[in-house]
Amino acid sequence: MDPVKEPMKDNQQYAKPTEGSADPSYRLLACQYVSAQLDTLVEEMHRVRENKDPEPVHQTRVASRRLRAALGMFAECFDPKKTPAWRRRLRKLTRGLGAARDLDVQITFVEGVLAGLDAKDRRRRPGIERLLLRLRQDRAAVQSKVLHALNALNRSDTLADMHGEVEKIRFLLRTHDVPLRSPVVLERAAAHILRRKGELLAAEPALNDPQDIDGHHQVRIAAKRLRYTMEICAPVFERRLDGTISAVKKVQSLLGDIHDCDVWVRDLGTFIEQERKRTIEYFGHARPFNRFKSGLEFMRDERTSHRQQVFADLLEYWQHLHAEGFWDDLEAILQAPVEVSPEPDLGTQSEPIHGTEDPIDEDRAAQ
Repeated sequence: MDPVKEPMKDNQQYAKPTEGSADPSYRLLACQYVSAQLDTLVEEMHRVRENKDPEPVHQTRVASRRLRAALGMFAECFDPKKTPAWRRRLRKLTRGLGAARDLDVQITFVEGVLAGLDAKDRRRRPGIERLLLRLRQDRAAVQSKVLHALNALNRSDTLADMHGEVEKIRFLLRTHDVPLRSPVVLERAAAHILRRKGELLAAEPALNDPQDIDGHHQVRIAAKRLRYTMEICAPVFERRLDGTISAVKKVQSLLGDIHDCDVWVRDLGTFIEQERKRTIEYFGHARPFNRFKSGLEFMRDERTSHRQQVFADLLEYWQHLHAEGFWDDLEAILQAPVEVSPEPDLGTQSEPIHGTEDPIDEDRAAQ
């Protein structure tokens, strides 16, 4: 089966800030988040090379997406001559691991289906086993692409360059005892979150149509962007965003499940036709394919039914959020007073927010 490919656009225009112009506390927030994600990325990349567990591939992609989101959000905090290249190289890593991640998820799901079959389902087993065989073959074939993506990033020295830049800035901030919270940080963090919230609510009409697959995908993208932005800004609001983040994460998870079902239904239809053709080419007729057909059609029907149920769950939860005033509560959290410390004088000036148009990578992050 062909792994799902989702669009990712990095072609939006950014303002070109002057290096060092950002508010000191804003730079501190940026450096703390980027540093933590760099540590995670390096650790998970090492585990990906070992290839003992599918989870590191997922965690590597998540860390790379979060770094790209942060570099867009905090564009004015780093050298503007470097950040575009950093983001491009991180994007290549995310994409390079995308096919492997898709196949890992599919293999795990099919293994679970097989484990849940009982004796009365034995007619379905040959088709599902054939599907699992093809998925494992495809996964083995893309491992070289995984290693190529890792090696390409290492050759570029991107991670070392980012780490050096972050530590240089953090050293300067530490010597001046810069606080994490400042009026500028609060204002900008709130602006980032409110903009992402607006994007999510603007995509909401797609939920009125259960068959609007593309629209549901856009809602998922918007939910993911809002979640990442809140996670980046969470330290500023003294963990008062924790409940909001959990709720948006649930929305994203439900939408991700729906998207997975859409991909399964599409790909299983293609797979059934491909296996039928293979059978004809090998045997000269399609009769041997009949032993696989039952299991494959069972999988497609099950995914179709599951999508309907999850979509109903999503609508119920979404309506619950509106009924409980969830979005108004988020605005109240962002507007509530938070204790701030006096800003140290680093000879910098606060400027308008730059780099806030960063699109989160959509290469199946919800998995």
